[in-house]
Amino acid sequence: MTPAGPLMQNARVTANEAVCREHLRLTLAVPCFPDVRPGQFVHVCPAHASTSAEATAPPAGVAEPNFMLRRAFSIAGLRRIDAGTLLEILYRVVGRGTRWLASLRPGNEISVLGPAGNTFPLVAGKGRAWLAAGGVGLPPLLWLAETLRAAGKNVVAFCGARSADLLPLGVNPEGTPAADAREARLCVRELAAHGVPAVISTDDGSLGYRGQVGEALATYAAGDATPATDLVVYACGPEPMLRAVARHCERRGVECYVCMERAMACGIGTCQSCVVPVGDPADPEGWRYALCCTEGPVFAAGDVLWDDPQRQQRTPPTCCGT
Repeated sequence: MTPAGPLMQNARVTANEAVCREHLRLTLAVPCFPDVRPGQFVHVCPAHASTSAEATAPPAGVAEPNFMLRRAFSIAGLRRIDAGTLLEILYRVVGRGTRWLASLRPGNEISVLGPAGNTFPLVAGKGRAWLAAGGVGLPPLLWLAETLRAAGKNVVAFCGARSADLLPLGVNPEGTPAADAREARLCVRELAAHGVPAVISTDDGSLGYRGQVGEALATYAAGDATPATDLVVYACGPEPMLRAVARHCERRGVECYVCMERAMACGIGTCQSCVVPVGDPADPEGWRYALCCTEGPVFAAGDVLWDDPQRQQRTPPTCCGT
């Protein structure tokens, strides 16, 4: 079934809880939410923001900006309930938009547009999947891990952060992360619940493997006998991390998909602001700009032009065409 198009509606906050020093988990209740799969995202803004001349007052107690474009967030989890759907968003507080999100309390309402974007493909005939996530790249892969396990896949996750206090996950006290990246353990509560072992990496070595996610994955791969023909890698996180994982997979001949992050003013392909350079044999120059919001955010890693110098010669499209 093809996922349905985005629906705009108000959502009620049911929880907004800190999970580490800079990250929070926001749970939203929506009365009706279309078919959705891991990789897709929602676009949120204050509930009173609209194109009409009439705008209601902001919810009581919410420190809301006077004007704010919608923010895109990957869906970290979804549960269908009798009264509708519960959506989970994992976010890091970095600017005024996320500070506004952090100020929300149970009972407040926000506007949600979604689900938007494409999805992670579940590749038939390949029994193993590795998930590589760094920082705020974790949310879509948490839900993907659950989905892959439900499909009978053997899954290993690689989760990274700058330091232990910035890892937005619960560490399982019965499965302390290994310092050796060649050893995956049931050390993350959210993943262990689905039988998914993980390798934790931190840049400063304060938890698990000392190093970055791409390095941890490469170290694990060096001691693993999984054939490339039976493996799919899914990655989400900072672009340098995605580049490193993509190049590792290219060298090994492993199928790889990356979830890209871009600022999205509209989220539906109108403003043309969220471009990703991709190879395209049909284009006279052999490449073009793809829209992250509608053609992504998930791309085949081999299609993305990570640092091709020729793309600097073409000006990205803009919302006004100038």
